Amino acid sequence: MRRRDVLTTLAGGTASLNLAAAPGKLEVTGGWPFPDSAPRHQWTRLPAAGFAAPVPAFVFEGARLESGVPLGGLGTGYLTLEGSGKIGFSSIFNDLVPPKRVFSDWLEVETGTRHVPLSAARIAYWGHFPVADLRAEFGEIPLRLGIRAFSPFVVGDAAVSNTPVALFELELHNTSADALLLVLALQFPEAPAGASFAVRGEGVQERNAAKGAWSLEVRLAAGETRRVRFAAAWYAPSWRDKGSELHYNRYFQRFRDAGEAAGFGLRRHDELLRRVLAWQAAIYRSGLPDWLEDWLVQSFYSLAKNSVWIARTRKDEWWGENGWFTHSESHTGCPIVETMVCRIHGHFPLLLFFPELEATTLEAFRHFQIADGEVPFCFGQNTSMRDPRYHCQHPLNSGQYAQMIHRLYLRTGDRQQLLHFYDSARRAIRYQYSLDDDDCGLVHEQPHVRPGEAWPANQFYDVWPWEGTSSYVAGTWLATLAAGRALAELAGDREFASECSARLARAQRSFEERLWNGSYYRLWSHPEQHRTSEVCLANQLMGEWCARVLGLAEVLPAGRIASALAAVERLNLNATSYGLINGVTPDGKPFDTKIHPAGDFGMNIFVGENLCAAATLLYHGRREPGLEAARRLYDAMAVKTRAPWNQRCLLFGDTGLPLWGDDYYSNQAIWSVPMALNGQTIGTFQSAGLVREMLRAAQV
Repeated sequence: MRRRDVLTTLAGGTASLNLAAAPGKLEVTGGWPFPDSAPRHQWTRLPAAGFAAPVPAFVFEGARLESGVPLGGLGTGYLTLEGSGKIGFSSIFNDLVPPKRVFSDWLEVETGTRHVPLSAARIAYWGHFPVADLRAEFGEIPLRLGIRAFSPFVVGDAAVSNTPVALFELELHNTSADALLLVLALQFPEAPAGASFAVRGEGVQERNAAKGAWSLEVRLAAGETRRVRFAAAWYAPSWRDKGSELHYNRYFQRFRDAGEAAGFGLRRHDELLRRVLAWQAAIYRSGLPDWLEDWLVQSFYSLAKNSVWIARTRKDEWWGENGWFTHSESHTGCPIVETMVCRIHGHFPLLLFFPELEATTLEAFRHFQIADGEVPFCFGQNTSMRDPRYHCQHPLNSGQYAQMIHRLYLRTGDRQQLLHFYDSARRAIRYQYSLDDDDCGLVHEQPHVRPGEAWPANQFYDVWPWEGTSSYVAGTWLATLAAGRALAELAGDREFASECSARLARAQRSFEERLWNGSYYRLWSHPEQHRTSEVCLANQLMGEWCARVLGLAEVLPAGRIASALAAVERLNLNATSYGLINGVTPDGKPFDTKIHPAGDFGMNIFVGENLCAAATLLYHGRREPGLEAARRLYDAMAVKTRAPWNQRCLLFGDTGLPLWGDDYYSNQAIWSVPMALNGQTIGTFQSAGLVREMLRAAQV
């Protein structure tokens, strides 16, 4: 059971809470921004500055942290503040792929002849994106230091979240009986030609701004505590993508230089911090399990690390005045711009909290749709935005695009917007008819491999070739037809609604005939070759997940869904301690494809896919196994690997350690878990659930 009582003590020491403090505030003593006594490397309820009640937290010893919070927002680039106290990776000057490896000290404390970097201190680190809270103890200097660094990532406010600034507040406590004169030497990445970096704050002096150097003098009486603030901003307006196309970052239209962005952040420090902590507090009081609340907060970090938001600056650009927003599959792990099969899992934060930006991304897919109706797999590789790729994982892409049009309508309720996209969605669905090569009503596997090869398998598990029809791809197609019927009804297109309905009925019959094995849906069936795979796929009910988030009726028989989920519990959940094994044989053994050297993907764990399976369990009333599957994933990534801000794509099934893919788009599917837990759809989650509460809390 999670504790809702106010904590008055924490393991390892004492922290007191002043319950007579002003309403809406929790006065924290024993350290700022959180108590020195906070236990390390275990879940706790933490009294922390800016919150009205203790919040779930996992405090790390900085030296043991694998990655730090990225300070950045929507399409701004970012700096990571590492557990070591150093700046780690940077993309603030458009170093997107790969991000620049900095790993240098940004703060050095000078007193007398001593010069001690923050990295020499003992650091306690609590991150809650976009906030990094640190407590530092200096051995060589009688100084105790608290740091709160954050970027103004505010749900529902895309403009503010597009501000290229990191805001810092430092609390300095002189632990000696003598006065102390300190100089805080600040060193940030040097700006290249055409870019700038600026630091603004009371008492901040330029040492060599051209080289990224500033300083701040602080005098402390014996035992005195003081706070100082400053803003660090960057400005790199233009860049060329991997295809040599010139782009201008959206923030270029709001700020003239880094100094202006720094001034904006500094003037509004209190307001911006309040708004950030307010949407976080809405999550923390939701009543969800502690680990799930934490994951929801941290999940937004992917938008800082992987997003690009370009402006419309020329009359010949086809996108609108709101620019064009994209999210990479992973700038650090697999740089592909808007991989469709990843965004079906991971676009929820954008859809739910910034739907106007979601519309710009879907407009780009609409723009790149070709004459036969096919929607591209992506906009380009690496950072290219206008090099769409077709005929890659095409059994999924076009149908998933149509589902996203339906999702957008459920989020906005904008019928004119729906009608704008409707013909494109209809053509995308009809394109997939061409992938039914025996007229059974199902979309078929189209592996692009030679015998014995693993890649490209041409569906989401892209080094695991399947044959004939699969429960995953064909099931997603069932959901696409159901979505197509719903879209047609909303658009008043009776003919297409009838067409989708008839095709869905035929596809459902074929699905049962080919894939049901009496206990669960087999991985694939190839009747022409008289071959089947009886592997139990953890996410074999992908189509059911797709339908339920849209609020559509079950696309498969209820009794068989229940039996299949029981099999997933019995086989996939029991085969590991770290989530769900992707593929398990009927006798309970993880399935080794014996093709790929690492055994991907059968015997290991796909985080995004596991989250869909966990949500499907929850939608069907299997609360305990659904939450357990998701909890195990977060425990592996955030606790065991100590990397809540570097969430991997694939984990080893036997150890839970990272196998492949840093900072993955798909993992934002975590937002479907609370939705499913409460039996909600995109529409009700937004209108009467957590999303509404967060948006209300974050308002000005």
